[in-house]
Amino acid sequence: MSGNIRFTWLRPGGWTRLGVVVAVAIMFSTPMLWSLGGFGDGDEALRRALIFLFSGLWFGIGIGYAASWALRGFVLRAKDDDDEEAPRARPPVARPPAPAHPPARPGQH
Repeated sequence: MSGNIRFTWLRPGGWTRLGVVVAVAIMFSTPMLWSLGGFGDGDEALRRALIFLFSGLWFGIGIGYAASWALRGFVLRAKDDDDEEAPRARPPVARPPAPAHPPARPGQH
């Protein structure tokens, strides 16, 4: 085991999942904040809570997809850079060519 520890960015699919997690967290936190009075009192509080909910959902999912789209090219480039650091693998050994005709069976002429 090597002692090298490197920070690596999430893969593009990981950013999308992170955006969905943010959206789900907003979905669960909105009713809790509303019940604690985090948006004020009265009918205006419900309106603010709904605005917070929908804008949070759009933000979480939008950032997840945007980050995955934007970083897709960087991840591919980072893979190319990592290949230069890694030792080159030996080329596969070529198999001998197949004979032109099958070998003769014993007892046949």
